[in-house]
Amino acid sequence: MDTWTNNTPKPLCFILLIPILLFLIGCSLENNIEQSHDTETILFQSSSRGEKKLVAAFLSIPKVMVSPVPLIITQHGSSRDGIRFPNSTGKTDEFSSRIIKTGIDRGFAVVAIDAFYKTDLKPNNKGQFPNAYQYALDLKHIFSTDPRFDSKNIFYTGFSYGARQVNKSVGVMVERPNSVPWRSVASIEPGCNVINEPIKVSFPILLIKGSESHYYPEPCYYFTEMVRKSGNTIKMEVINGANHFFSSNGRIINGLAFNGCRYNPVIKISSGSFVFSDGSITSREEIRQKCFTKEGGSGKDRVFLDGVVNTVVDFFQENIISK
Repeated sequence: MDTWTNNTPKPLCFILLIPILLFLIGCSLENNIEQSHDTETILFQSSSRGEKKLVAAFLSIPKVMVSPVPLIITQHGSSRDGIRFPNSTGKTDEFSSRIIKTGIDRGFAVVAIDAFYKTDLKPNNKGQFPNAYQYALDLKHIFSTDPRFDSKNIFYTGFSYGARQVNKSVGVMVERPNSVPWRSVASIEPGCNVINEPIKVSFPILLIKGSESHYYPEPCYYFTEMVRKSGNTIKMEVINGANHFFSSNGRIINGLAFNGCRYNPVIKISSGSFVFSDGSITSREEIRQKCFTKEGGSGKDRVFLDGVVNTVVDFFQENIISK
């Protein structure tokens, strides 16, 4: 990689070229999206912890379709490093960007939620992240009455922070009676350091982890067993050699991560209280002290990511209810 020394001025044309190139790359991504399928950017009101929020979502629909079509709702992780929503400041991550492309190619409509829309949230603001599962529920309700989409075949997936939201779908305190249920859900690289006490639900669950993730697999094994013992159908797959970003070049770095309760995850029980898996009662303050670490992860060659995305869409296709 070329570097500039302190005593060597950067050519003005080089300085001007960088933002132009970034703009053109962004435009190219948006144009490719719009050319391959019809798109809409949607703004809707939802709530997080009692506070009303304006949320953005990016809907992609196959250009040639026979309504109603199955729908995937996808949720970004803590970094929105994927596509920008056309004609909007909304963004999503690389996982959801690839879910959009693959889902459309397989006959799904796909909608990506920007849970950080109109906020200044950054990946290191983990304690301030909203309850995006409520956003997904509200969006599911909106689209379940839209004749373009098959209300019996609405799916939900997410990566990292988004996967934490997916895990809430089996939580004792969040399942809504009389609502259209998910057809199936896929949780991709959740941390599982804090998990909701599970209940029996009507849909199957897929959970995928990387064996070299800095969000270590052990608490997710524990979560999977809890969900299974509650009477649910759940499958956990571990990608050998993959880090948190489903890359082969992963390493541990200094960075904020919620991964310190690897061998004693926290369970949010039906009363709203928290207990460690060893049975000891805990508090939010103790959870912050014990579960936050400076063991971050890096490496984003993402050589395993397309395989993961295909596995997710395969799982959804296997669970479609035919008309």
